[in-house]
This record gives sequence, structure tokens and C-alpha cells, in this order.
Amino acid sequence: MNSFLEKLNQYKSNVLFIYCLQIFIVFSGTLLGLYYIGCTEYIVPVTLGTIAAALTDFDDRLSIRLRNLLYVCILFFITSTILEFLAPYPLLFIVYLSLSSGFLILLGSLGQRYAVISFGTILLSIYTMFGLEDHNVWYFQPICFVLGALWYGMTSILFYLLKPTLFVQDSLAQTFLSISDLLTHKSKLFDPDNNKEQIHNLLLTLSIKNANLVQHLDTTKSALLTRLKASRANKHTLSALHLHFFAQDIHEQAASNYLSYDRIGINFHRSDLIFRIQKTVRLTSQACADLAESILHHRPYKVKKEHTIALAQLESSMHDWIEENPNNREVKNLCLILNNLKNIYEQLFQLTLTQHNEHQHTTHAVIQDNTNLLDNDIQDWNDLVLKFKQHLTPQSALFRHAVRISFVFCIGYGISLLPFFKNGYWILLTSLFVCQVSYFATKSRLKMRTLGTLLGVIIGVPILYFIQNTESQLMLTVICAVLFFYLRVKKYAMATLMATLMVLLIFSLKGSAYEIILPRIIDTLIGCFIAWFAVSFIWPDWQCRNISKNIINSDIATLDYFDEITYQYEYGRDNGMTYRTARRFAHNRQTELANMISSLSAEPNPDKTLIHDAFRYLVLSHSQLSYISALGAHRHTVDDENILSLLQWCSQILREVLIEQSPLSQQNIESKLLEIEILASQQNLSAQLQLTLKQISLLIEMLPEISALKHQLLSQEIK
Repeated sequence: MNSFLEKLNQYKSNVLFIYCLQIFIVFSGTLLGLYYIGCTEYIVPVTLGTIAAALTDFDDRLSIRLRNLLYVCILFFITSTILEFLAPYPLLFIVYLSLSSGFLILLGSLGQRYAVISFGTILLSIYTMFGLEDHNVWYFQPICFVLGALWYGMTSILFYLLKPTLFVQDSLAQTFLSISDLLTHKSKLFDPDNNKEQIHNLLLTLSIKNANLVQHLDTTKSALLTRLKASRANKHTLSALHLHFFAQDIHEQAASNYLSYDRIGINFHRSDLIFRIQKTVRLTSQACADLAESILHHRPYKVKKEHTIALAQLESSMHDWIEENPNNREVKNLCLILNNLKNIYEQLFQLTLTQHNEHQHTTHAVIQDNTNLLDNDIQDWNDLVLKFKQHLTPQSALFRHAVRISFVFCIGYGISLLPFFKNGYWILLTSLFVCQVSYFATKSRLKMRTLGTLLGVIIGVPILYFIQNTESQLMLTVICAVLFFYLRVKKYAMATLMATLMVLLIFSLKGSAYEIILPRIIDTLIGCFIAWFAVSFIWPDWQCRNISKNIINSDIATLDYFDEITYQYEYGRDNGMTYRTARRFAHNRQTELANMISSLSAEPNPDKTLIHDAFRYLVLSHSQLSYISALGAHRHTVDDENILSLLQWCSQILREVLIEQSPLSQQNIESKLLEIEILASQQNLSAQLQLTLKQISLLIEMLPEISALKHQLLSQEIK
């Protein structure tokens, strides 16, 4: 019995399971429900309205969900009605369809919520074309689309009311799982047998894992922000906010780097220290994974005894090694790693005590810390106009995408008017889903869409032949709908397969399933070709042309973060919004750089030298941010004027060389490294000041290589 209840609790806390259950109920209502009450003529348009509304779904608080539903219903009705009236006039129809679609894409500049509503509205424009000739009155389809949107919207709101904190809990759990993944890969660096190439590959993987973690942190922030903007933040929201801040702190410490990993084998290959550090990092990773499970399933978190013992043994081994090797300064780098691991452990242990005391300390801690989060949502009318105007230029990727969509719709609808393209609107449907902002994403979608469609037809033909019972076909359509929404983000080819099966089964209700098989394949291929042509020849967004912009943006954000840290070393530690914003921007820009470089090899005629240099630069840039993160994780007030002066000089020289691209004096670098060496050799220097000097030296040592590589990349860039 206990096992059954535990399984039930796991399903109740599983976001994907709850979402799939919601989709199952929604489509059971539009397909089976309408069939059994005898409203078969409503099935197709209501289901299409439901699909379009489902693709506009976005996590938000109740008041915004209701407002979004109102927007969706109004937009669906107006868009469908206009197209109904313009249907007899092909020229006006094509002009309106192209311009309105481009405008709706540009509305995505106002925020993610507006972007998904705009996409759903564009999709409904195409769905309207499905039934233009099937109904005698103009208002039939618009009303059915609104009914489908209302049915999905109210069901979604009901599920939200039943589990209002589920998405936040899942986002937090995914964040800690990403931290766990980052730490697992970082532990592989603590292997004395690693060679230089292995270390380079591991650091490259770490930069990608860091980018994934940053995306999860941003998702969690957005989920928390919308709930904090409600009239009253409850205990659960404040507890989640505390965990979010805790995740940010762990991220800063996990992203920190205190040494050159290729020196580990040289300095400690005969010691057990490295293996003990590796074990403790892995146990810390497992602790984060355990915390994620605790958050997801509402279980109290408890630090494992094995973790406590391993950390104590590492500390003891470190102490013994220092006593045996008192003149080895390299071990101080390992001491800094030990301090980080101890800090994370202490925070995890504090979390255990907090949960045991029924969140009393948590709520107090959050209020005392800072409940403010950076809000990127529209603040007023002027802010709305400013955000929109910023994208009214070919320099904006969103503007270029809007122009491409307008072109795609214009050409696609023009082809659909030809007499032998009876169901030509599938060209538009394919192009809409395939044509993405970047060439890399479009190319990936193009392959998966074609593969999914062909597999869907191959599987669909025998299904239609052997399963001819209407009720069975409707039930299978419901299952395909659930699988489509489950797979559409993770496995797009499989999602397309399910969408193709859905289309075949829905058209089977109209008695024309076999007739659409060949047109479906041909239209898919044409739609993919138009989308490929648009991203390849209309302001082609080759990432190799974005290298300078992404590198400069990343450098500026990283050095702004460093400046904020330097300021706090002089005036005292402050974890307020200014600091957190600078830290988040630095990691976000690093994520954009990693994503851009990762997509280079997928572009036509890739330049191998450019790609090699870009990946090397990514490793160096990530290492630079890691060294700065270490300073941020251990920031404290420094009274020593020499060290403060060095910090300010380091910040200034980095900005001059990397941003202003001033020439670098190797003699100046060597003299500063010698100055640091002399300061670090002082007997009475504290561990904190040793850390500061070490991180400054690491930043300066890598400056010549990263500067030369940046200059080389910008000189190779295609203009």
C-alpha cells in the first residue's frame, strides 16, 4: 500500500505526467465528447482551435492566464473572420496573410508570453484555410476556434488551480539537476592522468553544461517572478525563492576555477588529495540531485552521512599534506576548492535544519536577503513602444525572421492557388514550423520534419486500412495528440510523426484520408525547401558573421561582473540585485557565445580554422569567467591598498585589451606577475588575500593568449 501511495505521489509531482493527463482530457473532449453527443461537424474546427490554443500556453499566475485567454479568443476570432471575408479575393488574402504574420512575429519582441500567443495566432491563420470551403456561414469556423481555445484555456486554468506550485517546483528541481550534471563533469577534471587534449575537451563540455544551467536558472526566475508580482507572496513562494538564491550561490561556486588543471598531474600525482576531491565533488553532485528529488516530491532533504565523512576525510588529508609539504604553495589552490565544497555542504546542512524547523528560518532568510528579481516584462506604454522599435531594423534577428515568414507565406500561398495543389495550405504549415530564427535551427527542423512526415505516412496507411472503426480512430487520434505535445520539444521528428498520424485520422472523418497522403508528402517537401531558401538567401543569419558581436557582448558582461566584484572588495559584500544582475548577464552572454559557436559547424562550407579557433576561444572565455566567479564566490572587504590597486589594475587592463583592443605589453604583464609573486610570498598573508592574488595572476597569465585568439577570430570573420 505504501509503495502504491509513493508511486501515486511521484506521478502527482511529475509535470510531464500532469501535462499529458491534461492534454488527454482536452482532446478526449474535442474528439470523443463531440462525437458521442452527435456534433461531428464541430470536431475538426474545435480540435484545430484547441491545438492552436495549446501552443500558446505559457506558465503564469492566475490573473495573467485569464487575461491571456481573453487575448487568444479575441485574436482567434478576428484573425479567422478577416480571412473568411478575404478568401474570395486571393490578392488581398495573400497581402493580409503575409503582413499580419510578419507583424505578429515582431510582437514577440514584447516578451515570451506575447511570442507564443503570436505564434498560435499565425498557426490559426493556416488552420482557417483548412475549412474555408466546408461551411456555408462565415462565423462557423471563428466560433469553433474560440470554443476550442476556451475549452483548452479553462482546462489549463483548472489544472493550474489544482497544482499552482508544480511548475516552480519542477523548474527548481531541473535547476539542481543541472548543477548536479555540471559538478559531475567537473569532477572528471580532477584526474592526474588527464592530458592537455582531454582537459580541453572537458572544459569545452563544461561551458555547454554551464549554458544549460543558466537557461534553467532563467526559467526558474521567470516562474518565481510572476508569482512574486501577485498581491501576496505565500510561504511556498518565499521558500522557492530562497532555494533559487541558493542555486545561484552554488552555481557561482561550481563555476569557480582556482588552478590550471593540466598542472594537477605534475604537482599531486603521488597524492590521494586529487582523488578525495574528485570523490567529494561527485558526492556534492549527488547531494544536488537528491535535493532536486526532495523538491519535486515534497520530501525533507537530509545530508547523507557518506558526504559528511568524505568531506571530513578530505579536510584531514589536506591538513596532513600541508604539514608534510609546508613550502608547496600549489596546495593552497586545493584548499580553496575544499573551502568551496565546505560552503556548499554547510548550505545544504543549513537547508536540512531549515526544513526541520518548518520553514520558519527560510521565510525570514529570504525576506532579510532580497526578494527582488530582475523584471524584464513591459512596465508601461513607453517601455512597450521602445521594445518594439528596437526590432524595427534589419540588425534585429527577429525582424529578419519576420520578413522571412512573410516571404514564406507569400510564396507558399501563391503555390497553393495552383489548380493541382488542392491542400496547398500544408506548405504554409510546414514552412511555419520549419523556418526558425537561425539557419542552424532551421536545418535541424527541416531534416526532422521530412523524416517525421514520411514515417507518419508509412505507419498511417496500414493503421487506416486495419482500423476503420470511427471510435477507435478517434481514440487513436487522442493518443497521437498526447504524444505530439509530449514529444514536440524533446524529439521533434517523432512529434511530426504523431502530427501526421493525427492529420490522417482527422481527415479520415471527412472520408478523404487516402487522398491527402501524396499531397501531404509533396507539400512538406515544398514547404521545407521554401523555409531553407528563406533562411539561406534572405539576410542569411550565418553565425560566423555574429562572432564579433557575441564575443564583445560576452567580454563586456564578464568585465561588468568583474567590476562589481572589485567594487565589493573595496566597500563590502552585498548580494543585492545589482550584483546578481551583473552575474546573470555575464553567464547569459557566455551562454549565447557557447550556443553561437556550437552551431558554426552546421553552416554551409564551414571554415575549419575558424571553428577550431572559436572553440578554443570558448574554452578560454569560460575559464576567464570561472576565475572571476571564484573571486565573486569569496568576495570580502580588503583593506590592503596594494591588493586593491592590483584588482583595479587587472580590471582596467582587461577592459583596455579585450574591449578597446589596445596593444598588450608583455613586459608590463611580467612585471605585474612578479609583483603578485612577491606579495603572495609574505608569511602573514591571509588565505583570502592569497586567493585574490592567485585569481588575479590566473586572469593575467591567460590574457596574452585570449587576446591574440580574439584578434585572430575577428580577422577571420566573414563580413
